[in-house]
Amino acid sequence: MSARKPPPPAASPPALPGADLKSLLGNSPFLADVPPEAIEALSNASLLKNYRPGQLIFQKGDRAVGFYLVAEGAARVFLSDPSGKERVLKIAKTGEPFGEAALFQADGYPASAMAVGPLRAFFLPKESILRLIAAHPRLALATIGVLASRLSHLTFLLESSLKETLPRLVSYLLSLPETDGVVALPMLKVELARHLGITPESLSRAFGSLKAQGLIQEKKPHFIAVVKRSLLEELKDSE
Repeated sequence: MSARKPPPPAASPPALPGADLKSLLGNSPFLADVPPEAIEALSNASLLKNYRPGQLIFQKGDRAVGFYLVAEGAARVFLSDPSGKERVLKIAKTGEPFGEAALFQADGYPASAMAVGPLRAFFLPKESILRLIAAHPRLALATIGVLASRLSHLTFLLESSLKETLPRLVSYLLSLPETDGVVALPMLKVELARHLGITPESLSRAFGSLKAQGLIQEKKPHFIAVVKRSLLEELKDSE
């Protein structure tokens, strides 16, 4: 009786050819004006990584050691509050970078990233990119431009979040019993944020917006003077 042949090994995902990586890098907004030899050097320093659906790529606060370029699939960049509620900042798809803030972050990634589905992404080490920036000033300008665009997008998200948060806070303040135009918050602000279903940071920005508009004044840590109640009511009704 002849020996049974062992089953063939499971096929591993084929590695993307170097030309594909160079094409992705060359089309990246970071590297569009970088000479071919610099693309070659960065390609050699990059590492292709595979991630399962739902696998965490990096977490907010992790040491920022580089950024990623999606080869296949998509990655979700997000922030989450203590209750687990997420705020999606970006969905990076094929050819798009994520984690770019790592280039200038000394204290860790400012957000988390997770694979949406099966994901293959190139990891580009921070040190390699910074060496390229030092050697090619045009890359520095391109990097500043891309990060400025990201900042503009995040500002839009924050403004949208504020529009959602203000009506909740205003309605809550107007519902509290008032004595001589002053209301007492019955809980700490971190507890109030949970009560309203928002993050403490969003609550802080909402309070700051109301104070900047002259609608309220904070008298003590737990007391709020309602300066212009009629305008608060208009604000609540207009949102």
